[in-house]
Amino acid sequence: MYMAGIQPLYTGFQRLSYTLSRFFSSRLNPLYHLGAIAIFLLIIDALSGIYLFLFYSIDPQTSYQSVEKISGSLLGSIMRGIHRYSSDALILTTLAHMVHVIITDRFRMFRWVAWVTGVATLLIFLAIGVSGYILVWDERAQLTGLLTAKFFSFLPVFGDALMSAFLGSDIKYLGGLFRILLFAHIALTILIVFTLWVHVMRNARPRLIPPRFLYITITLLIVLLSVLFPAKSDPPAYISRLPFEMSVDWFYLFGYPLLKYIPMSANWLLFLGFFTFLFVFPWLIKGRRNPPARIDFERCTGCEQCYIDCPYEAIVMKEHEGKKKAVLNEEKCAGCGICVGSCSTLVIDIPTFPVEEVMNKIREEKPRYVAFRCPFSAVPPERKELLTFTLPCAGALNTHYVEDILSMGVEGVVVVSCEYEDCYFREGNKWLEERYERKRRPILKKKVMGGRVLILEAPYVRSIEKEVDEFISSTKEGQEVKLITSGRLNYAVASGVLALPIFLFYPLTTHKIAFYPTHSSAVVLSFKYRSSPVKETKSERMGSLKHMQAKSAVIKERSPVKIELYENGKLLSSKVFNPRGIRKDASIFVYEEFFLTPGEKVLKVRLMETAHPEKVKELELNTSLRTKESLLITYDETKGGFVAWR
Repeated sequence: MYMAGIQPLYTGFQRLSYTLSRFFSSRLNPLYHLGAIAIFLLIIDALSGIYLFLFYSIDPQTSYQSVEKISGSLLGSIMRGIHRYSSDALILTTLAHMVHVIITDRFRMFRWVAWVTGVATLLIFLAIGVSGYILVWDERAQLTGLLTAKFFSFLPVFGDALMSAFLGSDIKYLGGLFRILLFAHIALTILIVFTLWVHVMRNARPRLIPPRFLYITITLLIVLLSVLFPAKSDPPAYISRLPFEMSVDWFYLFGYPLLKYIPMSANWLLFLGFFTFLFVFPWLIKGRRNPPARIDFERCTGCEQCYIDCPYEAIVMKEHEGKKKAVLNEEKCAGCGICVGSCSTLVIDIPTFPVEEVMNKIREEKPRYVAFRCPFSAVPPERKELLTFTLPCAGALNTHYVEDILSMGVEGVVVVSCEYEDCYFREGNKWLEERYERKRRPILKKKVMGGRVLILEAPYVRSIEKEVDEFISSTKEGQEVKLITSGRLNYAVASGVLALPIFLFYPLTTHKIAFYPTHSSAVVLSFKYRSSPVKETKSERMGSLKHMQAKSAVIKERSPVKIELYENGKLLSSKVFNPRGIRKDASIFVYEEFFLTPGEKVLKVRLMETAHPEKVKELELNTSLRTKESLLITYDETKGGFVAWR
């Protein structure tokens, strides 16, 4: 009978996690609480964001000054640092959580909903972060917005219109875009609540907040980082200047450097391919799930303990002839067998734990000791007097089974489980320990000497030879079950381990990268132009009645325009731009970048409407361009000609 077991990657993860458990203990190991830590960081991020929003100006002409004013006060500076660094920690923790569930094989089959919503949540996190950086309106914001606009300009529906908002002459376009971005920033944050609800809805008791030591220590470390290394802005942005470089936050802007190395089509292919791969990943790797449990409906007493204990809400209680009965939903069942350990009347069984076969083998071989382990825990040593069985989960070991085994003359029972917070099926070892410590039904009967039972938390990579041999040779006394857990909290070392990634956030968010050649000068054409109609009609009939006919001319199509740029009389570029819209009757947005050798230049821009060659607009100017300096050329509709900005 197939039973989910440990894979090579899983053993590698256990080596790392077991090392951390030695300093954190298995209860506080951060690798076992990554999802809860991410949710806690999201809460911190949202609360600090609300504080910043109260003092933020949405007007792009004053937004930078409002952010700097916030940073000018001690509390504001700390809150801004908390907002930035908790956001970075959120992405790092989310990625680590995804890697963790892949390595531990917790993303397929009955867990696919959690995986898909997790990928969607990651995308939302990234969108929120990018929009947040743009709203600061420093050079990083402007360049981030410009590069994002270039990315979306590959899609015909956007074109060059978005880029003109970040670099042009009319700031009202940017003001409107800022309002959209702020709304998206808030709306997406609210949307995350829904995606996270779907993410955990199949878990009976999802962990939403990490243990106290972890959330207090993480909070203090982020506050300390905000005090020592305050979050700072890049220089202020100017809508008429092109920034050549910016500080890159590698947690949110990690894909942006690719925009300067590979074509936009390749960037889209990489982006869509990567996230499509993530979304369909659970179905790319074939796997088999444990067979579902079976409930004897007629013999069920309706005690509800299996319903309470099931980690995936696969059991529901239904009325039958005036009595409650447990009913299994096989689609949700993970085949863990935890419900088998929950049943006081022993009316639940699972094929991967054939109880009668186990009992018969014990009667035949008559071992002095019997060991039970889950497939992800340590393997007991081979001893003549020790007989070992593997269960789908240690939580499937019902206390009644151990009572029966001890009544056969067996001197002691060893139960080996995963580390406390690392149960493959989430809660198996937790319920196991509570039952044998007589805190949860079905409890180990008091007439049974608890000293004859050893529960050992140990991952697959750990040797338990010493503990098992000591138990075999020890005197079995007392009513308390012997429980050996992993590790003990070392406050100093544990805090240092958490501080290491957190204090890397500052250098990883202030690293400057040039996105344009810093040895050159830039000439940028960015403007909106409304060309003349190719043809028009005096009226467009909308019906037979006179009042339903258009009284003014209706433009059917506008002329494309041809833009030429000359440097010292030499043609540098010639390109035709078409009107937007399905009927090609909307304004034309032009955005072009040219990088020239610095020095004295005679530049000439020429615009000609292709449908009306006689309609020409020109600008010729003598200028001196310096390194990393930009010249913006726009079109002023009120003046009817080109204008140059520095």
